[in-house]
Amino acid sequence: MKRSIVAFVLANIRTGKEYDVIAEVKKLDAVKEAYITYGAWDAVIKVEVSSLGELDKVVTLIRSIEGVEYTTTLVGV
Repeated sequence: MKRSIVAFVLANIRTGKEYDVIAEVKKLDAVKEAYITYGAWDAVIKVEVSSLGELDKVVTLIRSIEGVEYTTTLVGV
C-alpha cells in the first residue's frame, strides 16, 4: 500500500484577498483543508498527494493564485 504524502502549505496573502484565495485553494482536489489564520502566516492549507512531483504541481498552483505573495511548505513524515 502506497502512503499518501501530507503537507501543510503556509501562505502569506495580500491584505484583503484572504477569503478569495481560500475559496480558490479549496477548489483544488488535493487540498483537504484550508484555514485563514492570524499571525506570521495568513493561511494554512492541508494537501494530500501521492508523490512529491504531484505536491510540486499543487504548490505551484497555489502560488499562482492572485493574492498569494509567498509560501512555505512543510512535508509530514
